[in-house]
Amino acid sequence: MTYLEATDWLFQQLPMFQRQGPAAYKANLDGTRYVLERMGRPDLHLEGVIHVAGTNGKGSVCTAVSNALTETGYRVGLFTSPHLNDFRERMQVCGEMPPESWVAERVNRFREELPTWSYQPSFFEWTFGLALLWFVEEQVDVVVLETGMGGRLDSTNIFPTPLVTAVTNIGWDHQQFLGNDIRSIAAEKAGILKDGVPVVLGRMRPEAQSVILAAALRSGSEVYYANPSNPASIESGPFWPENEATANRILEVLGDQPGWRSWVRPSSVHPTGHRGRWEWMAPLDSGARVLVDCAHNVDGLERFTDAIKTIQRARLLIVMGTVADKDLSGFWSLLPNEAEYFFCAADIPRSMDASTLQAAAHAVDRRGTAHSSVENAITVACDQAEAEDLVVVMGSIFVAAEALKVLQ
Repeated sequence: MTYLEATDWLFQQLPMFQRQGPAAYKANLDGTRYVLERMGRPDLHLEGVIHVAGTNGKGSVCTAVSNALTETGYRVGLFTSPHLNDFRERMQVCGEMPPESWVAERVNRFREELPTWSYQPSFFEWTFGLALLWFVEEQVDVVVLETGMGGRLDSTNIFPTPLVTAVTNIGWDHQQFLGNDIRSIAAEKAGILKDGVPVVLGRMRPEAQSVILAAALRSGSEVYYANPSNPASIESGPFWPENEATANRILEVLGDQPGWRSWVRPSSVHPTGHRGRWEWMAPLDSGARVLVDCAHNVDGLERFTDAIKTIQRARLLIVMGTVADKDLSGFWSLLPNEAEYFFCAADIPRSMDASTLQAAAHAVDRRGTAHSSVENAITVACDQAEAEDLVVVMGSIFVAAEALKVLQ
């Protein structure tokens, strides 16, 4: 079994939220525990864990913390999701992905064993277990975990005593699983807090913060606040100051703990290069600039669109796609009506059809054309762009992933 055969089999065999949506979600930790038991309990061999939840920014914060600790000299395992263009992006040690041959061998072994399992795991549950196996084999000093969704019932929430937990922010996303109000969503994310374990809080709504502070009081967790001190810039984007402050604070809290080097300090935190997050691509031959971002919920879109409105440009050309189960209420008001839109659908079953998206946009005076693919939409937009124009690709992580393939 080759690496591509192995990953294709995984994508088809296991329920995958990114491709199938709600049908793939497992709302308990029993499946994760079963997977880890069948894998020999790799979690028991990993002691140093940093666990990060939040609606936006958690992946960038995890990557920043991982990079800083790696530069300090630690062996760091990093688990993030979803991946953009390579399954192995989800599990890295000191910035390096596992060999394709290692993944193929593990998938093949799992395929042979699966008929003997009494439970079929989700894609996320099994992938999380695989990542822990890799971290154990690589003898990491510390593991940085990004939650997949929520926190309380997320597969990553199986470590009883992490070193530090963090919640970046709380916003509207995945309401069908996490709750229909901010306090309910905050309570789910506060589920990663553990007894006596310090927690770092990013900037968030007061009603969300009050829920997490109450949870911290119950768990006896000392609370540390991340307060941004640097302004946003066009190059690093609107999200970086808050992500930087949260990563800095995590490192400060970690560095003050017994057994950890006190010189783990914020000076080593820098923009992460986390792909598809406010990522500037090479300018087009025409001179037009191209920006790719995977903002897809109301909070992320609001910050993103506010930022692109400040960029000096002539025309704004937006390549956009989303998923079919996306609630578009409150969505269109955030998007500039002067932009020229190029609607598309990523190559996954869960995508909203481009013509459906176009019709919804036209109903609220957002004008544009529907295209057969992400590549086609980008090609047409870039062909039309002139020297002072800005091309933006946005709407979902799946559109961003395909855009990176096309543009690089």
